[in-house]
Amino acid sequence: MVSLSDSTGTDDRLLLMLQRLLAIRAADQRPALDEASTIIAETFGADKVDLFVYRADADTLVALGTSKTPMGERQRALGLDRQPLSNGGRAAASFRTGEPYSTGHADKDPEELRGVVEGLGVRSMMNHPLDVDGERRGLIQVDSASPDFFTERDRDAIGAVASWVGLIMHRAELVERIAHEAERRGRRQAADEVARITRRQQEIAIMIAQGLTNAQIAERAVLTSGTVANHIENILRRLNLSSRTQIAVWAVEHGLYRSDQEVDEEEGQ
Repeated sequence: MVSLSDSTGTDDRLLLMLQRLLAIRAADQRPALDEASTIIAETFGADKVDLFVYRADADTLVALGTSKTPMGERQRALGLDRQPLSNGGRAAASFRTGEPYSTGHADKDPEELRGVVEGLGVRSMMNHPLDVDGERRGLIQVDSASPDFFTERDRDAIGAVASWVGLIMHRAELVERIAHEAERRGRRQAADEVARITRRQQEIAIMIAQGLTNAQIAERAVLTSGTVANHIENILRRLNLSSRTQIAVWAVEHGLYRSDQEVDEEEGQ
């Protein structure tokens, strides 16, 4: 493999990489960052690219995105995709200081983690902090097993790439936030809908979904058939429904009853 600056059509390759990064459609952060890491590794001819995200609860850099390369797979196997800041190393230093770092001889750097040098065989490295919405959130690390692999132009390019990755991370976080908010709003709306009928009426709706007749419902709920009929009439009126079938569907849609519920109850008994 050759570095970005040693190849022909450098500007075209950079533009193509940015286009591919912007075209990432994965909604969840981890798949999006995995895909971004692989695209960056292919463009730079790197043996591994990591997109580390800082987890404050563990004070650790976690590689949520790692290129699908042999060195990337080896890193996961060795557990080096998690790097506690307390362990030191150049990734931790770049994240703490916000300063980019590069070397062509990581094996001669006493500050580098031995697992990175000896376990992965990294020789050339570029680190650049990742900012998301104006806040330092992680680090991009580009590695090669070849000494002196990256050049000045590569180091300039990785700064631009870090900015684009920050945008991807921000977009993924916004998508996740919107999805969670929609789910929470949906649960609240469903709860409000269920609350339109009484607890007893909810029980009767469940028994209708189970296929019980009025007489069977009366026997199970210890009610008269007339009382059951009144409850059903009230359910229809309050929910603006017109049939028992619609009540059954409503009970399923709002989580009161599921098709395998009777099987679970029998197994529990």
